[in-house]
Order: sequence, then structure tokens, then C-alpha cells
Amino acid sequence: MTFRTVELHPLLMLVGVVAYIFGWFVELLSLFTLVLIHELGHVVTAKLLGWHITKIVIWPFGGVMETSDYYNRPFKEEWFVTIAGPLQHIWLYGLIALLSHVISQPTLITIWYMMNTAILCVNLLPIQPLDGGRLLALVLFRWLSFYRVLIIMVWFSIVLIVGINAILWTSQVYSLHWLILSLFLLLDNWFLWRQRQRFLLKHLLGRYLQETDQEMAVNLLTLPVDQSIDQVVKRFKRFNYHYVYFDNGMMLSESDCLRGLFTRFNKHELKMTE
Repeated sequence: MTFRTVELHPLLMLVGVVAYIFGWFVELLSLFTLVLIHELGHVVTAKLLGWHITKIVIWPFGGVMETSDYYNRPFKEEWFVTIAGPLQHIWLYGLIALLSHVISQPTLITIWYMMNTAILCVNLLPIQPLDGGRLLALVLFRWLSFYRVLIIMVWFSIVLIVGINAILWTSQVYSLHWLILSLFLLLDNWFLWRQRQRFLLKHLLGRYLQETDQEMAVNLLTLPVDQSIDQVVKRFKRFNYHYVYFDNGMMLSESDCLRGLFTRFNKHELKMTE
């Protein structure tokens, strides 16, 4: 599967029509260009590391690189791919500075500076699914289980979004742009919460199908024997290989648990439960 296309979200097309009607087309084109460069930073880095990229989807206020490799690649790779987007805005400052000596429209230069700064700062907020949220999740994955990190990131993101909205509202600097972005972020986190079991299974399936990384840390779990396999796998951490010791003396490796989860262990179909 290879990277094929840049897809414009229908909402962006609608915003484009509105922008054209009100004479904001240059601003929209500038925003689109900056977002595209940001996403290409992710894509180029991911492709250099051998990731499978399907497409880039551009929204009115951001973009998404669609890949099946998030959550199942080495720590350094995910760190480089995530930070590659924000890093594009550093050299863009230099480019805008050079263009300021060529283009005799200070208003346009100011707009580019403001847009570049806004995209950089917003993307570094520790909110899922922004780049800052992905970086925070990567740090948490070092100490907490994959499933717990998903839950923490959802609720932390929601609380932070609500808090930022409250601060902006009381400071009387609220904007329609932030309102729309906030709604998008809240909906994304609500979707992640509703689909957290599916995200966990997708991550576990990736671990099951991949060869064991010999450099992974070994994590020993001691659990009561009445723990079901679906409860056990919720304790698995990223970047760790697990051995599970039950209080009745039985031991299972991570491979045993995942095999049991995905191949009807002991002839019983296992389902993920709350």
C-alpha cells in the first residue's frame, strides 16, 4: 500500500466557496499551503522510515496523514514522524522573511506569520489527535498500558479543550475558528472513546502479526487466575514484551495471550469486554 493522493475534505470545499464569496480566497489558499507543507513533513519522514501511507486528508483547519503504522512502530520512529510536522514551520519562518523583501504587501506577510504561528502552536497543544497529543501519548506509553493511555488522553484532551474555551471566553478573545476547531477535537475524542476497544484490538493485532522485537523490555505481570485474557491484554504496555504469572503457578507469554485472543483459545471465542 503506497501513498497516492491528497484528499480535500468536503467541509474544506464548502469553506472554499464561502471564502471566495467574501473575498478570503487568498487567506484560504495560504492556510491550505501551510497545512499541506506540515502534513508533507509527516509523510516524507514516514516514507523514509518505510511506513505505509495511503493519503493526506486536508480539513479547513488542519490535516490528517492516514497510515496503519501509528501505535505499532518503534518509539524513535513515531517520535520523528510526529515532530516532523511542526518542524516544517521553523524553515517556513525563514521563507516568509525572505518573501517579505520581494512582496510589497506587508498585510499578506503578516497574515502568513500569524497563520504559521497559529498552526505551530495549536498543533503542539497536548490534545489528541494533535501532534502535541501524540508526543504526550508516546511519553505515557513508557509507563502505562496502551489501553490506559487511550483513556487518559481522551479525558485529558476533553478537559483541556473545555478549559481553553473557558479562558478564551472570559478573556473576550474567543473566535469562530477556535469554536469550530474545538468541536472537531471534541468529536474526535468522543469517537476515540467510543472506539477504544477497536483501537486496542488493532494495536494488539499489529503486535500479534509482527515478529518480536528482541530489544523490547521484558515486563513481568503477576495476576490472579480469574483474570480473563481480554483483561490481561489491557495491561500490556507498548515497547514491552510481557510474561504473565498467575497465582496458581501458570505462566503465559505475550504471544500465548495474543494467540488466545485472536484464535479462539481453548475453543472458546474470546471477545473484548469492559
